[in-house]
Amino acid sequence: MRVAFYTIGCKLNQFETEFMREQFEDEGWEVVPFREEADVYIINTCTVTSQADAKSRQSIRQAKKRNPDAVVVAVGCYPQVAAEEVVECGADVVLGNREKLNVLGFVKEHIEKGTPVVRVSELDTTFSPMPVRDFSSHSRAFVKVQDGCNRRCSYCIVWRARGPSRSAPPSLVLDEAKRLVDAGFEEIVLTGTHLGAYGRDRGTSLVELLEKLLCVDGLKKIRLSSLEPTEITSPLIELMASTGKIARHLHIPLQSASNRILKLMNRPYTAEQFEELVMEIAERLPGVGIGVDVIVGFPTETDEDFEKTYSLIERLPIYYMHIFSYSPRPQTPAASLKPQVRPDIKKKRWERLNLLKAQKKRAFVASFVGKVLDATVEGRPAPEAGYWSAVSENYIPLLVPQNMGHMKKRVLAFRVEEARGDKAVAVPASNTPEASPR
Repeated sequence: MRVAFYTIGCKLNQFETEFMREQFEDEGWEVVPFREEADVYIINTCTVTSQADAKSRQSIRQAKKRNPDAVVVAVGCYPQVAAEEVVECGADVVLGNREKLNVLGFVKEHIEKGTPVVRVSELDTTFSPMPVRDFSSHSRAFVKVQDGCNRRCSYCIVWRARGPSRSAPPSLVLDEAKRLVDAGFEEIVLTGTHLGAYGRDRGTSLVELLEKLLCVDGLKKIRLSSLEPTEITSPLIELMASTGKIARHLHIPLQSASNRILKLMNRPYTAEQFEELVMEIAERLPGVGIGVDVIVGFPTETDEDFEKTYSLIERLPIYYMHIFSYSPRPQTPAASLKPQVRPDIKKKRWERLNLLKAQKKRAFVASFVGKVLDATVEGRPAPEAGYWSAVSENYIPLLVPQNMGHMKKRVLAFRVEEARGDKAVAVPASNTPEASPR
């Protein structure tokens, strides 16, 4: 039996897809690419935007078209909040986030009975471990340390899809990290719905967890997924500055630089506080790659509001952006705000920020020519002929010598030789086993 997986959305979804994949591999299923014909297609959905919903629906239809006799499974955040919509798309098995723990069982139930299976349970209030032995398609391993969110941003439905914040026991995280190092991984990525909230339910913190992980032998890099501005504390910055083992890469949701809009969004900081934070990070962590999330066209956003956002991003040392056009989410306060911004205005604002994004990425990459960066060698050749792929600790895609393929999963030092747009050509730095950006 052949099974294919397709993941939409965040790194946490990517991790959970790996967990589901191992369920099937353990029973002898063959995993094939999603674009190929399979007996079962599993779509790990996202509902963070209406575009994510649409992509989930499209993937269901594509799977059905590819093999009309296949079992199509839609699982995760979209069914969690809108199961009936997903059923109408033609999925044979519709599962919520809690059901990810036993996707194989529900597929077997459908095959045995020949009837649709719809299971969307209430979300857990305690952390559910999802141990993953190996990440066969990745060079960096993911460790899920937290799930759920207690914040109530006015535009967001993720807290409904993921449930309350809950953290993995530190001992579990350490055991997983050690096991992954034994499997050959030298970089791990800590993931969670609201990573900065890690430990609050257990009387600990993300900083304390990192201090423990720094002691894991053979673990060369720890990368953090997205962190809220209010959770990037001075102790965290100082810890990152004191070690070369925490990747100098931070993704920080901004959303808007208009304080009026931030208040409507129920975001707990001001534009001035965000600017001060970014400048402190840049000063204390030379070479850091800072990414931001931005929403354009939030209800009532004026040209003046947008210009504040554009101006702040333009002057800050930001490497890249994830730019989202606001889309109303059902069951959220922002959906009823008036006036909603016209689609053509959203498009123009998105396009302006996208141009700025390209400029800032090129400038950031070019600033590292002649410098040495730690990077993780990936398990795939680069799209450019004659090169292999690697990703630097500050998140620059590197083009490294083609003969580096056998070094997959290794964290090595590379010297940047040339900037090519948003990528850089790099060669191994001789006699430099490890390096921080400099």
